Amino acid sequence: MKPICEAAKMAGEMAMDFLKKELSVSTKSMRADVVTQADVECQKIIVEALKKYYPEAIFMLEEGFEGMSIPEGETVFVIDPIDGTLNYSHSLPYFAVSIAMLNFGKIVEAAVYIPWSDEMFYAKLGEGAFMNYKRIVNRRKPSIDRSLLVTGWPYDETKFNWAIRSVEKLAGLCQEVRVIGSSALELCYLAQGRFDGYWEVGLKPWDVAAGVLIAREAGIIVEGLRGEFNLESGEIVAAVPSIFGQLKSALVSL
Repeated sequence: MKPICEAAKMAGEMAMDFLKKELSVSTKSMRADVVTQADVECQKIIVEALKKYYPEAIFMLEEGFEGMSIPEGETVFVIDPIDGTLNYSHSLPYFAVSIAMLNFGKIVEAAVYIPWSDEMFYAKLGEGAFMNYKRIVNRRKPSIDRSLLVTGWPYDETKFNWAIRSVEKLAGLCQEVRVIGSSALELCYLAQGRFDGYWEVGLKPWDVAAGVLIAREAGIIVEGLRGEFNLESGEIVAAVPSIFGQLKSALVSL
């Protein structure tokens, strides 16, 4: 097993063990932005596991990271120990462990592990995307009115009204819009063909870093609302080629 997958699996198993206990939950930026002791302990086990293989690595971590930008380096790990913590704190199974490796800002390797379904998504730049070590490619070609889309609610309250308008607009164009609550999981589901398009604003790099590479390696177009995708912009539009243009145009016109 690759080190990045091994670390994700260990953290996922620990997260499931914590669900058997009474979780201590506290809030961060707003009432929906929560953290549990499981987040902290899972993050710790990921860092310890990766340091064995990459002792000189730099870590950008969701819990405790106070920097404003992604560190520069040959090996930088961007980690979300439990993406979908609000779901997790309510014992909803829609959460994931997300780990991305960056090489001087470029995402080169990624692992997203979904513990409840035991699904390990993995990608390496230029080598394809995999789920449980089987190659995945989203070959769906729906029209926009036959597409199933997914989005998320931003923790930045200044962006909330825009997010509501985006759902209202796209709901009138597609089959339906889902909100699951884990960016990493949503991007992996898009990569596998369970969704046709995804957008969100107000994101942090650790929310999407791993999922972006997995989606792209599965044939998904990934951009920002205003040009190319940038991990630090907090904005993403991703979809199968057949609807990408319409999805992005609808969002940009809001």
